[in-house]
This record gives sequence, structure tokens and C-alpha cells, in this order.
Amino acid sequence: MSSRFVPVVTSLVWAVVVAGTGMSSASAATAGCAGLSALPGAIEVGQGIQQNINSPVAITRLAIGDPKIADVVAAGDSNVLLTGVGPGATTLMVWTDCSPSPRQSMVFVRGKATRDITQAADDPSLPSQVQTDIRFVEVSRTKLKEASTSIFGRGSNNFLFGSPGTVPGTTVTPGTVGKTLSNIPLNNESFNIIWGGGSSKVLGMLNAMEGSGFAYTLARPSLVALSGQSASFLAGGEFPVPVPNGTGDQITIQYKEYGVRLTLTPTVVGHGRILLKVAPEVSELDFTAGIVLAGTSVPALNIRRTDTSIALADGESFVISGLINTRNTAQINKFPGLGDIPILGAMFRNSQVNNDERELLMIVTPHLVQPLAANAQLPSLPGEALRNYDPSFLRLYFLENGNFERRNGLSQ
Repeated sequence: MSSRFVPVVTSLVWAVVVAGTGMSSASAATAGCAGLSALPGAIEVGQGIQQNINSPVAITRLAIGDPKIADVVAAGDSNVLLTGVGPGATTLMVWTDCSPSPRQSMVFVRGKATRDITQAADDPSLPSQVQTDIRFVEVSRTKLKEASTSIFGRGSNNFLFGSPGTVPGTTVTPGTVGKTLSNIPLNNESFNIIWGGGSSKVLGMLNAMEGSGFAYTLARPSLVALSGQSASFLAGGEFPVPVPNGTGDQITIQYKEYGVRLTLTPTVVGHGRILLKVAPEVSELDFTAGIVLAGTSVPALNIRRTDTSIALADGESFVISGLINTRNTAQINKFPGLGDIPILGAMFRNSQVNNDERELLMIVTPHLVQPLAANAQLPSLPGEALRNYDPSFLRLYFLENGNFERRNGLSQ
């Protein structure tokens, strides 16, 4: 049932009742019609609960859309007794002498279970508690293609030809392959094919490589907090950062946090609706983008962070942030003119194509939770079956195969 209802009240006053002395009944009826306001757009009542509605003028007729959901009975000339029969929604119509058209209102009846939960949430001795689950998923795919040719040759008349990176000095002379590998360095990140050498005055090397890979990251922090209270969670660590003082002759150490962090503030607004301010963050050290400060290598941080506010019902999920990032780069280095020759021009080119795709999602799911009863059976803790793992020598040598992830008790 939708939760966007008006609050339950014990009595709905339809209009101000005309009171006073010395006023005729006709004048009172006219004044009552003038002050008659519309019925509330929505009336909410619990199952098995009665609610009284007052009218400043006499009621001539009543009607309810579905008697299985609500029942309505006239209690005197200007009172209506509304009773919730079953959960659901229906329509109430009321006629008076002021207008031939009825006044209408939607009636919403809450079930007994929903009413009990709402009353428990309204009890100051039982504050609402919210468990918020965050799922952070990141997938990164990379693909690299590279093809190049390195050629080095020298003629007898002081002629020399060398590809980029093959001529460290002017005294290079081709000889055997073993003696010239230092002059045409092998590319450890590619496959190398070498020809020439020996008595030949030309030495060549073909480099070719195609690679692809992916990285998958999943973090699922959970945190429980009271309604209206803030809570935070961090699973990671701190790394030291040297910081020079103003004069530069002294160094102090400051620690920066990194890892999986979650900060949130849930607020239960009734009917299972939860307003949630959430700020999840996942960070990791990156030494490739770091700096050297005071002789110490300080890493950078790769951070994925979201800070937002949303409204959800109990158990609903929301994708609070997402990212699809694609980067394609291509680079071709070639000898002018010769590198443009079809087929044979490949001997004078270096081609490289790099594709990098990244997808990122952050999903939040809040739950209204209650603590376990006293002396209740607790669920199995992560790794409980391995807590006292101590195999004998014979079992460790002959039977243990290392499939620890298949043992019961580990987190799924």
C-alpha cells in the first residue's frame, strides 16, 4: 500500500459548527452552508478502528464504494462513524442540503500488521533502527595492440640507418646477434623476432603484442544507525605523509585514511519510508601517481565517492550513482614517406592501439531492523569452521588440497 497518506487523526472537523443564541434555524443552516468546507482529500484509518466525522449541517445521504474495506454509519443528523473493515482503498461520498452534488474523499485502511509496526515505531521506548547495505561494483577492461619493427644497418661508406631507440651512439657496428642485442634492446613487454647479424651488416627485430584483461572490484559495507543519528564505517588503513613546516627544516608526519568508508544518516518518516543521506567512498593507494617528498615516496589515492540524499521504502534499492568511462587511444610512429608504402611500409612503422573501458555502480538498500531477542541463537560467524583449524601432519601432507573457500562458515 502506498505510504503517501495524511496522518491519522481521531476526529475530523468538517467545518466550524455555528453556535450562539437568538439565531433562527434557517439562519443557522445558511451560515452552516456558507462555512462548509470540502472533505479531506484522503482519510486514513486502521483496520478495526472507528473514526468520527462531524458536519456543521445535516447529512441527507451516505455512500461507501467498497463495504469490504470500510463501513460508514450516520450517528445523528451531523455525525458520520467510519469503520475500517479490511486493508485497501475506497471512496466515501456525503450528501447535504447545501448542494445536490456529494462531497467525496478517499478512504485508506491500514492492515493490523502495518498498524502494529507504525505504533511500535512511534513508541519513544522503541526507536527505529535502519541497516543500510551499500554495494559498490567496478569493472575495468583493457585491451592493447602493438606492432613495430626495429632495423639497424651500416654500409661501408659511413652509411648508417637505425630505427628509434636502436642507435645509442655513432660507434655502433652490426656483428653477431649476441653482440648487437644491447644496441637493439629487446622489448620485454612484446614478442621479439630477430634476423640478421653475423657477417651481415643489417640487423632487424619485429615486436608484436596483443593483450587484454579485466579487473573486478566488489565492496559491500553495511551499517546500522538509529533514525536521525549519524554513523560511519571504515575498513582500510592510514598511510604516513611527511609535511614540512614553514621554515622547511623540520618534518612532521600526518596520516591519511584510505579504504572502504561509509557515512550515513537515516531518518524514518513513517509508513516504512526512510530518508537517507549517504556518502560511500572507496579509495586505494596509487604509487604510480605519487610524489617524492622529503626523500619519502608518498602515494596518491584513487577515489570513488558519492554524497547524496534519497527517499526509499523498507527493502527498496536505488542506484545512487553510476559511471561508464571509455577511453580509446591510438598512436602511429613512422618514417616519412617509407611508412606510407602499402605492405612494405610496415617495416618503417610503429603502431599501437589501447582501449580502456570502466563501469562503476553504487547501489543502496535500507532495511528497518530490530535486535535479536535475548539468548537467541546467533548466526554462524564468518570462518567459524576454520577458527580452530589445526590439521595433523599426515592430513596436511596427504589430504589437504587448499579448497578453504568451500568450507562452511565463510562469508558468501
